[in-house]
Amino acid sequence: MRSVIPRTGASRGGAPLSLSRTPPDSLAGHVARFFVTVIERPADELLDDFLFHENAYIRVPLVGTWETLIDGNWVGYEGPMLFGPQQRRFPVRCRGPVLAAGFAIRPGAWLTFCDEPADRMADRLVPLDGDWSAALRWATADVYDHEQTFARMEQVVRERVVIRAVPIDPVSAAFERIARVDPVRPVADIAAEFGMSGRRLDRTVRAHFGHLPKTVLRRSRFLDMAAVMRGLAVPTADELAELRFYDASHLNREFREFVGMTPAQFRRSETMLFTPSLEVRQQRKRVELAPHIVAAPWRDEDAGAKGEGVRPQA
Repeated sequence: MRSVIPRTGASRGGAPLSLSRTPPDSLAGHVARFFVTVIERPADELLDDFLFHENAYIRVPLVGTWETLIDGNWVGYEGPMLFGPQQRRFPVRCRGPVLAAGFAIRPGAWLTFCDEPADRMADRLVPLDGDWSAALRWATADVYDHEQTFARMEQVVRERVVIRAVPIDPVSAAFERIARVDPVRPVADIAAEFGMSGRRLDRTVRAHFGHLPKTVLRRSRFLDMAAVMRGLAVPTADELAELRFYDASHLNREFREFVGMTPAQFRRSETMLFTPSLEVRQQRKRVELAPHIVAAPWRDEDAGAKGEGVRPQA
């Protein structure tokens, strides 16, 4: 295996991870989590993997050569990108180091970051331009300086929130919470709790999450189980993830639906791009549901300490 150096931390099993931060209270309704990913790899080595997030997100890839599969063709991209909500694996490949920074968007704040309803952006990405792109490039100009990068990303998002002045959708914020902590609830029961018809809930969730309520709940259950398989389970929150699936065939069907592989294939896969994003999700869940746990139990803290802020030799 060729040299891989995880500069933003690693799991106890050695998988490279991102470094992520909880947003300040002033941005907590808009941003789920900020992240920086620095994985040193040989400049000529190709990594063919996928991204899959439950939140839409803005991602700024840095260095390397990045491509995504669109209609059967690999298409190159660079600079700040808005990734819409994802229902299926999003094929991506990179040649060279993996350097990126960005943040996950909370569904209730979707219209702060995009003019289109979320369902029109589902499983798509669009390049960002103009002042917004320039600000994100400035924020991520030195991704090896993690503290500066986090501070600058907070600054540009705060400015965006002020300029757009779009109120957070309360129904989407409430549904997001349910999807995270109780994804087995029937959609009809949730609609009744909100005092809404099922059709109206469908429209609201599609506009902010990009997919139907049932899909959002299924995706949350799947990601909980994927986290357990990767050793990223949040104590007190994910121990019963497997019980949410009726049987092995149900589990197999969900894995094929969301990532195009069986559970066994997933266990054997490295998923160097997917795993860091999954861990960012789990860090958020840990902070929200198990705040008494000071450090994530799955992280190798020595690996993080060795990697932070270290630039490769010229």
